[in-house]
Amino acid sequence: MNITNKLVDYTIVYDDRKEVNSGKYEHKKVIIEEAKKNFKTDVEDRNGKEVIVVYDWRKTHSGMEILLYAYEK
Repeated sequence: MNITNKLVDYTIVYDDRKEVNSGKYEHKKVIIEEAKKNFKTDVEDRNGKEVIVVYDWRKTHSGMEILLYAYEK
């Protein structure tokens, strides 16, 4: 796989809402989508360019970490 899009920004978001520990992926998906939307808006506002957001997430002992990467579109 060859990615030619330039990395514009990245961040790690931590969330410890009780829904994270519910065991239901639907709850985690809502939290991830909210974090993605906020990050995308913030990066686009700062850079004036449209971006593609890619994410990864992992469950921690008390919450969830979401790794967000914004690439040039």
